[in-house]
Amino acid sequence: MSTAVTRYFDHAVMPVIRKQFPEAVPEMSLMILGSVGLGIDDPLSDLEAAVYLPDDRWKAYGGQLQLSLNGLLARTNPWKQEGSVISVLPVSWLLDGKAQAFLEGSGDLPWESVSFESLFTVQYNRIVHDPQGILHRLRSATAPSLYPEPLWKKSILRALQQLIAEDYAELRSCVLRERLAEAHLIYGRVIEGLFRLGFAVFHRYYPWRTHLRWAFGELPDEAAGFTSALDELAASERWNERVEIIAGLITSYKAFITGHMLLPEVNLYSGNPGEELLWAERLSAWEHPQWRNWIDDCSRKAVQNGYSAEQFWVWSLWGWNKEADQ
Repeated sequence: MSTAVTRYFDHAVMPVIRKQFPEAVPEMSLMILGSVGLGIDDPLSDLEAAVYLPDDRWKAYGGQLQLSLNGLLARTNPWKQEGSVISVLPVSWLLDGKAQAFLEGSGDLPWESVSFESLFTVQYNRIVHDPQGILHRLRSATAPSLYPEPLWKKSILRALQQLIAEDYAELRSCVLRERLAEAHLIYGRVIEGLFRLGFAVFHRYYPWRTHLRWAFGELPDEAAGFTSALDELAASERWNERVEIIAGLITSYKAFITGHMLLPEVNLYSGNPGEELLWAERLSAWEHPQWRNWIDDCSRKAVQNGYSAEQFWVWSLWGWNKEADQ
């Protein structure tokens, strides 16, 4: 990781804070965000950082500190000026406003209320000052190994459902119809979905989209085949070839997920995988492994009322039961 950012904060930023706001030094935390904080900055990078203060101290003098840092950055910033900022924020804003729950660590933690991007930032961006250990405590409390397994399954299932039943199917139709404007729109969604599915499969958080490819390259060696295929996809300029590569990636993901028993509740080789994924997602298969029992029950009700079993979804959607039907 680049030492330039450490030197800048040690020699330019922290001396100003110590001189003008000495009371802030023992109670603030400082994290470097974006590409600089990940050690992958280049000449096009701006500098993003955040000073976190206890909420009451943020209200008391955070505004004055913000103005001071704005002026300092304008005078001394060695990175691209446009877009650069050292924000002064309350601790409570960390983890999408759920920091306190993770600091307390009691009860059911609000994992689903925190985005993977926010979790990634806390895990991997550089911490340069943290005397109270706030950022380090949050990093420990939100380690990927602590993320609940049912929620990893949910992430995999939803990513698969979006990719197979919706985005890829729509992209293929647009390519066949030569609707290229729509194909371009959906193509970006498909690539992003393929990346995000990979992170979920390997039980890793993902960063903001501008760093997806770099972070994907940091996944375990088992992901190398997916990485190569995604690079091939990004380099392809022919629509038919793109569709073919995507189909191959989906097949590889399905084989990996099945082989590693990552989603045993769902049959990824069903005759109609889109339908399988749709209902597995609707019926929360990650929480209810016997989710097909509901479909079987609705199918029986449809048949008992003189309809085909394929119309089970009407009974499911309206929540009908036999007594109400009679």
